[in-house]
Amino acid sequence: MTFAELLTEVYALTKRPDLVDLTTSAVRAATLKLHGSDFFPRDLVETGISFSSAEYLQQIDYYSLFSNFRALKYIRKTDSTGEEQGPFFEVIVPEQVLDGYGVNKENVCYVAGQVIQIRSAAPVQYILFGYYAYPNVTPALYSSFIAVTQPFAIVYDAAARVFKTIGDTEQFAAYTAMALDEKKSVVASNVQAIGY
Repeated sequence: MTFAELLTEVYALTKRPDLVDLTTSAVRAATLKLHGSDFFPRDLVETGISFSSAEYLQQIDYYSLFSNFRALKYIRKTDSTGEEQGPFFEVIVPEQVLDGYGVNKENVCYVAGQVIQIRSAAPVQYILFGYYAYPNVTPALYSSFIAVTQPFAIVYDAAARVFKTIGDTEQFAAYTAMALDEKKSVVASNVQAIGY
């Protein structure tokens, strides 16, 4: 469903088409909540990054590059064409940067605040960067695979939010339960890219 179609469904359930701003906010929040409930392969984005020069240590200011960044998945060495792909960097937490002998590990990367640090065994200039992205929930640019494949997960959660805000606790409880059932279906259907 499109953003407008989602709004129409929520209005039909709440019978409150007068609550335009509240319903719009509820649909946006429900979309982000569902996408944030797991790491879905459909939310994975891969892009090439070129640094100004080849260095052993590189930094990626991911906030300035990707406004919808959610979490790092991988970084992989590549060449200037992106066709010759090399090994993956090991994604670690900052505390794991030293090996058992107290020496800095090589071919690792980690998130440190608003940057991703890369420590390479050889100078690196080109990488493939894989990350989980939040969907665009701006009404004019709205894009969500959940809205397309399982829209009622969003609709029921948004309706529950509207009912909660207007104080209808009975309807809030009912739609919260339905939203939870739909969320379980979304997770079960989308956590793997390959079906078995």
